[in-house]
Amino acid sequence: MRLTAMFLILLACFLSCGKDSIQSKPRLTLKEVSATTVPAFGNLQIILNLTDKEGDFKETIYVRKLTTRCPSSNFLDSQLYKIPSDVPRTANFDGQIVLSFTYPFELQPRCTRPDTAVFSFWVKDAKGNISDTAKTPSIIILRP
Repeated sequence: MRLTAMFLILLACFLSCGKDSIQSKPRLTLKEVSATTVPAFGNLQIILNLTDKEGDFKETIYVRKLTTRCPSSNFLDSQLYKIPSDVPRTANFDGQIVLSFTYPFELQPRCTRPDTAVFSFWVKDAKGNISDTAKTPSIIILRP
């Protein structure tokens, strides 16, 4: 009985090891959203964690905004959001990406009423691996 319990504990430790290790495929996760309600003319800051075993992630951050009430506010962009080229691409990279969204450009509803949006993010590496998609909670965007 005691040997079985010891084996199960060792097995649990063995299986849990490596779960948090850095993988070859880039990993992008949401760390923080500055607000879940953005007032008219307010801004939004989103912090993401990026890990990559080889550190060969590309500079492009893909961003998608999907709204529930105003399809003309939706966008998919890969040109405006970049990881600066001076960020060291080192093995076992583990860092943060801070993205800022401004009301007049990315946030303002293009319809006549407030809207709710979810922002999604992903990155690619040099080998073509695509990270999982990191998503924000629903963010209410108010109008003046």
